[in-house]
Amino acid sequence: MSPRPPASARLDRGQILTLALALSDREGLDALSLRKIAAELNVTPMALYWHFKDKEALLDALVEHMFTEIDPRLAESGDLRSIVAAVLAVLRAHPSLAGITPVRFMRTDIGLEIGERILGLLRAAGHSGVAAAQFSSIMINAVTSLVLNRPGDVEVHNTAIREKLVAAKRARLKSLPPETFPHLTETADYFLYLPDEDEYYERGLAFVLAFA
Repeated sequence: MSPRPPASARLDRGQILTLALALSDREGLDALSLRKIAAELNVTPMALYWHFKDKEALLDALVEHMFTEIDPRLAESGDLRSIVAAVLAVLRAHPSLAGITPVRFMRTDIGLEIGERILGLLRAAGHSGVAAAQFSSIMINAVTSLVLNRPGDVEVHNTAIREKLVAAKRARLKSLPPETFPHLTETADYFLYLPDEDEYYERGLAFVLAFA
């Protein structure tokens, strides 16, 4: 009988990444570690080093895995809006990865394919090489920012502190004299929450693409 392969070899890379993505969605990226993933899989952390040499390698792979949710046919699309909207949609589904996506986007195969297509469409629209490169970077950074910086969101993990900061912002805006700040007092609530999330992202997407 052939010897049984080590646990590291028996682990499926896709299974590891699916679990890591679920953990990141549930608990945030800061809580993600090779040790935690290993515990969930009931293996030793060393078993994961067969697939990922360190956490940085895991994060690269995780961003790549996230982007497999995008239909690969979009990379061949002639519709710039559809491509950028697909990137936004996957970031909305996995906001914990939004902050690490811009620097890792073109370290993934699908990111390279999408980046090539975006550049091609921008060049075909008459933009210079430098303008196309800058516009494509602005687009990725902008849709990332839409996810990371939604009205009312505060990058503080402590719920009590986060609620306190939002309440303080609300109190400050509501205390403004309306005769001096008529527009801010009228719209104060909309800096603190999203009455319609889809509408917010549609407006953001339209703004991002307006100058392309």
